[in-house]
Amino acid sequence: MATPKTKTSKVWDHFILDNVKKVVKCNICKGDLAWHGSTSSMMEHLKRKHVGVLEDDSTRQRGAVPVPLPWISIFKGKGLYLSNKPLRCANKLNPDHAGQGYETNVDGSLTLNTSRTHFTHLMEKKYEAILLKVKETIKEVKSALTLTADVWTSRATEAYLGVSCHFISEDWEMKTLNLATMPLEERHSGVNIMTWLEEVIAKYDILPTKIKAVVHDNGSNIVAAMRMLEEKHGWASVRCSGHTLQLIVNNALKEPSISRAVGAARHLPDQWVLLEELTQGLQPFQCATVYLSGQEYATASCLPQLVKGLQRSTQQTHFETGAGKAFLASAEKGINERWGCLNTISAEKENPIVLSASLDPRFRKLKFMGAEDGTRVQGTIEVLAIKEVRGSEIQGCERVQQQRVSVPGRGDKSALDNLLQSDTDSL
Repeated sequence: MATPKTKTSKVWDHFILDNVKKVVKCNICKGDLAWHGSTSSMMEHLKRKHVGVLEDDSTRQRGAVPVPLPWISIFKGKGLYLSNKPLRCANKLNPDHAGQGYETNVDGSLTLNTSRTHFTHLMEKKYEAILLKVKETIKEVKSALTLTADVWTSRATEAYLGVSCHFISEDWEMKTLNLATMPLEERHSGVNIMTWLEEVIAKYDILPTKIKAVVHDNGSNIVAAMRMLEEKHGWASVRCSGHTLQLIVNNALKEPSISRAVGAARHLPDQWVLLEELTQGLQPFQCATVYLSGQEYATASCLPQLVKGLQRSTQQTHFETGAGKAFLASAEKGINERWGCLNTISAEKENPIVLSASLDPRFRKLKFMGAEDGTRVQGTIEVLAIKEVRGSEIQGCERVQQQRVSVPGRGDKSALDNLLQSDTDSL
């Protein structure tokens, strides 16, 4: 088995490379991942499947150690030496046994009993108390009960049967109690599952006649168990809708062309990161495209501010991948090259885009251009207004109602506001 020439990434602490098979094996779950020369897929695997592993590695690399509680001093043999506030420690371990579980030393300090037997005893006492409380709660329930049963496997490949109880309280509130998480060491046959479910309800003194239905997945073994329980006790068998829906979707995705597309996508760990960045980077451009495609409102007056918003989005967005950074740089360059002269004004030639923007109440302060150019545009507007007045007879004033324009497209309003950033809060 070969190893890479350099293993600088911390993910290699949890994977082994097999160059022959072109796979990396996870030391935690023993799963295999395709190896394409990048650690991205391994990083994502640890983040999704083994939450906290990378954080623990970072803590160890920095040399950090867990901060001790204020009443812990040093370890002595099998006991924990307490220098102060011993009663607080004992109370947190078990409020019903305050003052027990530790010995007083000659100097007045205390040594806490940290033996496995002692803590096992405390946990068993706590379990018995909670079990009794759950029994009493179920005994007082007047409504029918529904169970949820699920056979599942842990990360350590250990099988368990989870059983939950659901009912309606006297206040008409939905209540749920977890009854069991049983380790399964025998064969998961229908007969065994039926027996285990009966053992769980017997443990809580639940009469079979009080149970009306059991929700379960579509596994053949648990379906067989429910068929027998339905004949024996009359329990209704209800297949989990979520699991059924998942089976429907998974089966539909098995269509050959879809399977090929999904298979190809699984060989892109690095490209997925880039596509996520591009989705974010393209959002302002999509918003601008939707707005500029409108036919029921004028768009020319918004163009200078819109261009400024696009420039701002390329400058304020930060990507990690080199390709993502290249996209932002190329987009900013394209904006400057194609719209660089958008706000240019001169005495010889009028700029209709700038003039229309200056007449738009939302952008009347002309923040998209420099102060000197803004003053020049305002002067031009005054000259044009005087010419218009002199060239026509004003017989009356017409009332113009400014219509509020709604931009088509769900979810574009906030993004559009970010792009335009009008000079006034007025609609």
